[in-house]
Amino acid sequence: MNASSKVRNILVANKVASTASLFRKYFPDAIVNFSPWDSNNEQEWFDTIDFSFHFPGWSPSIECRAILLQLRIENNNEGGVPRLIGIVMRGMIIPKERWRVATIGEWEMTGTHLPQKAQKDNLFLVCKELYKLFSTTSSSNKN
Repeated sequence: MNASSKVRNILVANKVASTASLFRKYFPDAIVNFSPWDSNNEQEWFDTIDFSFHFPGWSPSIECRAILLQLRIENNNEGGVPRLIGIVMRGMIIPKERWRVATIGEWEMTGTHLPQKAQKDNLFLVCKELYKLFSTTSSSNKN
């Protein structure tokens, strides 16, 4: 589901904004889209928070023009921050997927055109930092 649709409280809004900032830390040219799906065609196969990041022009180091980032989550019913259970990133040249990485399982990147090593390493760093980001909540900082 679009990240913009998942914001129901300040805690989630903070995590959504921080996700975009974190991604741009490693890919500063990326332009974030908090609503990658048409409202009539939202992808709801899993409970996800979805973003897309678009790059100006073509960069052979990343081997795509856009990255779809899906945070698979487990919602709590108390209105807090959802628990991150997995990440899927897809490097896209519309309408084709060029590569994919999922943090469920082996964390292996697959596809026909993989990013260069430095970019691949940055994508894995984004994933690791997202797990750290979602593991911290304001409820654990109240003491």
